[in-house]
Amino acid sequence: VALMAMSIRQALPVRRTAMLVLVQLLPVFIYLLSAQNRTSDRATETFITIGAGMLLGLAVPVTSIVIGAGALGAERRDETLSFIALRPIRRLTLAAIKTIAAVAAATAIGLIGAVALGVAHVAQHGNVSLIPAITVAVFVTTALYTSVLVPLGFLTDRAVLVGLAYLFVFEGGVISALTSLATISPWRIGFSAFAALAHDVPARIYDLTNLNSSLAPSLTVPIASAVVVFAVAVGIAALLLRHRDLA
Repeated sequence: VALMAMSIRQALPVRRTAMLVLVQLLPVFIYLLSAQNRTSDRATETFITIGAGMLLGLAVPVTSIVIGAGALGAERRDETLSFIALRPIRRLTLAAIKTIAAVAAATAIGLIGAVALGVAHVAQHGNVSLIPAITVAVFVTTALYTSVLVPLGFLTDRAVLVGLAYLFVFEGGVISALTSLATISPWRIGFSAFAALAHDVPARIYDLTNLNSSLAPSLTVPIASAVVVFAVAVGIAALLLRHRDLA
């Protein structure tokens, strides 16, 4: 418990937290500007577009990549990981604690944006039905990105650059062109959970996220994907902790 609490505090220093919260709130400001003087249906469509394209597709991944990459990577660069490893804790347990702490920290930041966006929509149009959907989508998206970045951050000091390159180049370019690859896009998997819970996502939004023909709306598949990716990432991190130099 002490190691978990310490890891969460390390993941959320004041300056980084403030910057990441501002990133999460950017979609809210865009929504407030875009949804003014619109009907309820049009405002809902704007909410879904911004929630998919800016919150799930940009703000949440950036936060998850930054926090996930530092979970073990920062400890190794600061040369404190070897001291933690001296504790009577199995490597698998240590990897699990660090990954859970990173996911929890990134989710906490991501939910600020999700809830703020939902509250902005409620304040203008009184529709609370989308808040649970965007909350679940943020959790799934965060868990997928963060889990992968924890072992990657241990392997290389450039994990943030690798993660951002994957987000902007591969997901933003390659997957947008080859929609059949949408099943390996974490934020699109998260959006499929949102679509399963929201029920009224316009068809053109599916085209925007490349879900129309390759990734059906589902709650079971995204959650199962998050669990599997988390388990595999923890296993890989445990192996790295056991077999690689910790300093």
